[in-house]
Amino acid sequence: MIGSLFIAGPAGTGKSTFAGAFNDWLISQGFDSIIVNLDPGSDFMPYNPEIDIKEKISLNDIMSNYSLGPNGAQIVAADMILENINYIKEKLENYPDYYVIFDTPGQIELFSFRPSSPYLVKALTNNKAMIAFVSDAVVSSMPSGYISEKMLYASLYSRFYVPMLFILNKIDLIGSEKVDEIIKWEDDPDILLDAFREEKGDMLKDYFENIVQALSNSGIMNKIYPVSSKDSFGMEDVYSEISNFFTGGEDTDTMYRDD
Repeated sequence: MIGSLFIAGPAGTGKSTFAGAFNDWLISQGFDSIIVNLDPGSDFMPYNPEIDIKEKISLNDIMSNYSLGPNGAQIVAADMILENINYIKEKLENYPDYYVIFDTPGQIELFSFRPSSPYLVKALTNNKAMIAFVSDAVVSSMPSGYISEKMLYASLYSRFYVPMLFILNKIDLIGSEKVDEIIKWEDDPDILLDAFREEKGDMLKDYFENIVQALSNSGIMNKIYPVSSKDSFGMEDVYSEISNFFTGGEDTDTMYRDD
C-alpha cells in the first residue's frame, strides 16, 4: 500500500459515508484506492468494500456461541479482528500501489479504546498509517461540543500516536459562516473560550480554560479539515495532507493513471 487512513470518531458523525465519499473522490481523480470494512456489526455500508471483516466474523454466531447480547458480542467481535489479521494482510497484498481506507466500528470504543487496536494498526500498515477523526459539524458548532470533540481527538492521539486529521464532516448542515467561526476557534483558543463563556456563563471557567490551554500547548489544536461527504467538498485538502505525509506531496503514478 501507498498509505492507509483509518476512519474513527463518535457514532453518528458520518464515518462510513465519509470513507465512501473519499474513496470515490480518489478514484475519480485517477488514484488507486480501496476500502477495508473493520466493523463486524455494520448492517449497511454506503460503499462496496474490497475487504470485509464480516466475511470472517459474524455477530449472530458470537451471540449464539457465547450467550451474549449485541453489546457484548460487539466487544468480542472487535477483539476477534486481531485473530483474523493474517486474512486481512493476505488480501492487502493484492493492492501494493493503493491508498487503503479502513472503516472502523461505528461505536468509537470498539476501535479506539480496545487494547488490541494500536497493534492492529501497526501490523496492518507497517507504520504507513494516519487516522481521520471524523467529527459532526452540528455538534461542533457549539463551543462545548467542539471542546468535547477535541478531547476525544486528543484521547485517540494518545492511544495510537500516529498523524491525525480532524475532519469536520457535514458542513453542508451548518453553513459557511459557522464553519469560519469554528476555524477561528481552532486558530485562537481565546476566541473559543469567549464563545464558551457566552454559551455556558462562568460554569467551571478555570477547568475549561486549563483544558483548552492544554490542547493548544500540545499542538492538538492546529488545523481542521471541513468536508461535506454529500458534495465532496474538502476532499482535495484531505488528499493533499495524506499525500504530503506518505509520498512527500508527489502524486503517485498509479494503475489508473497508467491506463
